[in-house]
Amino acid sequence: MAEGRFEEAIPIYQKLAQAVPGNSGLILNLGMAEQMGGHPQQAVPRFEAVLKVQPDSIPALTSLAMAELQLNQPQLAVAPLEKLLRVQPDDLNARGMLAGAYLSLNREAQAAAQYRKLTSADAADPKGWYGLGKAYEMLATKTFTELSKDDPQSAYVAALLADSRFQRKQYRSAFFFYREAQRKLPNLPGLHAGLARVYEATGHPDWASEEKELERSPGECRALTPECRFLAGDWLGAAQPGAPSGSAESLFWSTRAYNQLALTAFDHLGQLPDSVEIHALKAEIFHGHGQEADAAREWKTALALAPGDERLETELATSLFLAHNYDELMPLLGKLLARQSDAPDLNFMMGESLWRTQQPGKAVPYLTAALNADPKLLPAHAALGMVYAVLGQNAQAVPHLEKAISLDDDGSLHYSLARAYQAAGATDQAKKTMQQYQAIKQKNQQINDELAKEAEITAPEGR
Repeated sequence: MAEGRFEEAIPIYQKLAQAVPGNSGLILNLGMAEQMGGHPQQAVPRFEAVLKVQPDSIPALTSLAMAELQLNQPQLAVAPLEKLLRVQPDDLNARGMLAGAYLSLNREAQAAAQYRKLTSADAADPKGWYGLGKAYEMLATKTFTELSKDDPQSAYVAALLADSRFQRKQYRSAFFFYREAQRKLPNLPGLHAGLARVYEATGHPDWASEEKELERSPGECRALTPECRFLAGDWLGAAQPGAPSGSAESLFWSTRAYNQLALTAFDHLGQLPDSVEIHALKAEIFHGHGQEADAAREWKTALALAPGDERLETELATSLFLAHNYDELMPLLGKLLARQSDAPDLNFMMGESLWRTQQPGKAVPYLTAALNADPKLLPAHAALGMVYAVLGQNAQAVPHLEKAISLDDDGSLHYSLARAYQAAGATDQAKKTMQQYQAIKQKNQQINDELAKEAEITAPEGR
């Protein structure tokens, strides 16, 4: 065990456990050897047996949680981790594992509470700040989704969309949504400040000054409402329901507060020494802005700090795929597929890459494997349908294109499906689908024309 020769330790501990039945120490060591030797499934019952005899055993609780996390069963890791922290509340490693488990189970508020304790105990922990920021981001997304579902046309939704578009440097779109929000709710705090930021970013400092003068001062707001808490900088307080819980106003301020809390956490992270988490954050920001080549560069830097990390390699593969860098992507996918041969996303990316690099015949087995693993993976249906169409196998192309047709936003799937119908002799269906293709192209042109008019950045109102 001390030399890391776990496979050799396992049979020795098995013999010892048989020779001395019921010895908790030997059973625990056997489980630890199995877990560290890459056999967490066999280790779990060992740790459970120890905990029946010694319910507060710190090594058994820790090892059981780690084994469940190795098995990708965070829901089963939560209970031993929670108990471990009741027994040993200063265990930062256990708290980090519990925070991560909560986050993967979409229990964001509980994850954030644990990450706050982690960062309070160790302000130099990059994983803590990164996890805290991600938890707040997820909470912001959840509250925004609830708000937009209840009232998608409200001024609150428009204001939040404007904030998001500004962060992505989509200034014309941000301007449009700020003006939409202003038209519906002119006194909503933050709109003039948002317009001022847009004006500054687009080279209109004089207009920005006018908007700044119109923004309400935080000192004018003194009640203990989410709005006033937010304006006073009490973002955690603003995130809690203040107006009637679930109201549009409450959800709006919660979303804004969680976004601000996330930015603050990531700002702390950015002030720490170089780390995997900093480059992961930068990669995600680039991804949000559609700059996939830059995102890939950050994932590569993160991998240089943590060589062989499978999660980072998968993230890099995704960025390379979205950047259409197929030459660099395919060798990496080959490496990942050697370890995860049935992974639907990896098989899809390999198949799509082969098709995009004029190798449709080689793409078929990968896209088929992706759909065998996940029959509902519509992008794989789309790609396989297009591949079969290119190969002249129209009868096989049709069902896949039909399943993926809801993804068609530019008309390409309708066009390919129409041609496949025509080749298969389904003339009426071909004619109908080609008409739908023409309708999509016409609608897209109208939308582009309307957006061009709406997105014009004009002077402040009243000028």
